[in-house]
Amino acid sequence: MLASASGQAPSPDVTRALGSISTMVLVALIFAILALIAELAALGYVIFVGVAISELGVAGQVASAELGFIGFLLLVFLIIDVLVVRRTWKMYSAAKNGDIAALKSLNSLGWAIVALILTGIIPGILLLIAYGRINDLPSPQA
Repeated sequence: MLASASGQAPSPDVTRALGSISTMVLVALIFAILALIAELAALGYVIFVGVAISELGVAGQVASAELGFIGFLLLVFLIIDVLVVRRTWKMYSAAKNGDIAALKSLNSLGWAIVALILTGIIPGILLLIAYGRINDLPSPQA
């Protein structure tokens, strides 16, 4: 059951908005997790190919350096995606529990843009849409 800081139940409009935000953030979370899995698979493939070509000696230093750079980039994307998934999970939990204060504190245009650029179009767009809707929620009473 949702309850505001004053102990009263939120208005039906706020409850509907929280439900909509919760759904959007959940879908963003699912697609961010799928991106995370794809990045793990790609990193595993790059490591496998790097080990295979170094064992066989079929590639020169340039190819090994390129694979190392690709692996490094994939690792950076992986770390950022883990951070996006973690933050999106917290946003989903806050929306699901009706914690508007926590939801507003986690709401960030910067993270939505990072998700758009580095995690994928679907999570990024959904987090951008949710950003506006979260800002439209009434501030909780202290």
